Amino acid sequence: MKDTLFRYLGLWFLGVLAIPTQAATVTFDYDVVFGSVAVAPDGPSPYLTATIDDGGSPGSVTLTMTVAGTVNAADVDQIYFNFDPSLDISALTFAYGGSSTGPGANDIVTGTDAYMADGDGKFDIYFDFPPPPGDDPARWNAGETVIYTITSSEAITAQSFNFLSAPGGGAGGPFLSAAHFLETGASGSDSAWVGAASVPVPAALWLFGSGLIGLIGVARRDRRS
Repeated sequence: MKDTLFRYLGLWFLGVLAIPTQAATVTFDYDVVFGSVAVAPDGPSPYLTATIDDGGSPGSVTLTMTVAGTVNAADVDQIYFNFDPSLDISALTFAYGGSSTGPGANDIVTGTDAYMADGDGKFDIYFDFPPPPGDDPARWNAGETVIYTITSSEAITAQSFNFLSAPGGGAGGPFLSAAHFLETGASGSDSAWVGAASVPVPAALWLFGSGLIGLIGVARRDRRS
């Protein structure tokens, strides 16, 4: 049985190595409300999702961010991300577009551990969304999607953004990303910080794990036969 299992594992491992390693997708679910006076947005979590996809071409990723349609009047005015400290963050450029239905950011700034989310972690990339300027229709509201293409002279991939924030001294975190919601609560005068805390498992690991389970089943059938 052991010989059979090791033979199958060897074949499976070679197959995993043959899969292109560049293509990856990382998804962040914003479902951890933090902050001393935070009032969560309406509806179930996650209140926001962000997906980073490199499309199998290192050097460029697509960042797709969608506010849940169930948050009602709440909107997002800030969002923060982390970046691989071994890479040059100053080489990143950001282009708004695609099929975005929400507004582009007022500003996007970068700096290693330069930005705080309510004291709960230090982040590397900060998106500033309206307001100000702009009234309610100009804000990033429920059900809207904002898309950015992020490029670099270096070989960045989706995994380049899959890092936890540095400790910031606050009660929450560390987080993979964090967002700030305005107009939460019954009166619409409250706000909330929401973090993405769970480390996403790369697709290749899920593939390996499912394949390993299958191989164990094959080995057991060989033993019984």
